[in-house]
Amino acid sequence: MRGLATVRLAWGGLLVAAPDLVLGTLTGRPATRSQRRILRVLGTRHLLQAGVELCHPTRALARAGAAVDLLHATTCAAAVALLPAWRRAALVDGTGAVVFATGGLTRGRPPKTP
Repeated sequence: MRGLATVRLAWGGLLVAAPDLVLGTLTGRPATRSQRRILRVLGTRHLLQAGVELCHPTRALARAGAAVDLLHATTCAAAVALLPAWRRAALVDGTGAVVFATGGLTRGRPPKTP
């Protein structure tokens, strides 16, 4: 659980600290003011979620986090379909959200009984 939370911390920190670098790398264009704000909000959400995962590593919280990640992946899918300027960034971020959700769902499973 700590590994994925650490990756989430790094990703969230990068989004908060360097939104221009992230968006510029993904799109080849400089970020607008509103795009910087959106990336910082998303990064803050990742930082908060990672903090909760590290402080309270329970199955219920892992499932709740996975639900948040799946909702985020859904909004990224809509952005891929409807917002051409965000397509590549949304595809990358949505893929990451699916990976985080998969990890949360895996951690949130009850243990197998013999």
